[in-house]
Amino acid sequence: MHELLIFKNEKLLRQALTHRSYVNEHPGEGEHNERLEFLGDAILNFLSGEYLYKKHGEKGEDELTRRRSALVDEKQLAKFAIEVGLDFRMRLGQGAIRDGGYQNPNLLSSTFEAVLGAYYLDNGSDIGKVRAIVEPLFDSVPENIVVSRSNVDSKCDSLISESR
Repeated sequence: MHELLIFKNEKLLRQALTHRSYVNEHPGEGEHNERLEFLGDAILNFLSGEYLYKKHGEKGEDELTRRRSALVDEKQLAKFAIEVGLDFRMRLGQGAIRDGGYQNPNLLSSTFEAVLGAYYLDNGSDIGKVRAIVEPLFDSVPENIVVSRSNVDSKCDSLISESR
């Protein structure tokens, strides 16, 4: 079991794994994970920014922003979710399951963010504990993927600017 799934407060982990569709079908099951997702998203943005700032001291703000976008985009976070074993641990409603929810990048990435937020709270709001979890995940992303996605974002940005 991945370290990210080891909690002192199992209720907090259960909430992080619980999608709104599950709560809708099982009233009384507690809260869904959207508030934790909000927190996890903020933590991920900070930690990915810090990580890239340290790793690429020579890069400018625009390049770092593009790299951060690629590192924490929905597709990449979904891969992280699967890597740590969140895919079939998500608590989804039957409709979401029928729609392929366990492989849905949006649900996977949202759950990953929620679990990170919950892990942060479970560890006394110690950002260092979360950093120790996410930096190896960031390191596992091949540099050419981050650069490639970053270049695609850059081309899209320039096309948008030209159309204005």
